[in-house]
Amino acid sequence: MFLRKNRVEEDLERIREANLPNQELIKINEKRSDDLGLEKGDLLAMVLAVMTLILPYVIAFLGTIGAVILLMYLFFS
Repeated sequence: MFLRKNRVEEDLERIREANLPNQELIKINEKRSDDLGLEKGDLLAMVLAVMTLILPYVIAFLGTIGAVILLMYLFFS
């Protein structure tokens, strides 16, 4: 009788076990932790953000090269 846990402790232990996350779910979540979890429009938004950062510099570079080629054409022909 003294070695057996009382009923309250048994109930508390069952509650603790019920509140623990499932081990299979933990393994699945560990495998998926590398995923970014992107939503539907996130990839498009990232592409547009990168383009808005890079495109002005590309246009300026091409404009500068075009101006240099035009000046070389006018001076050397």
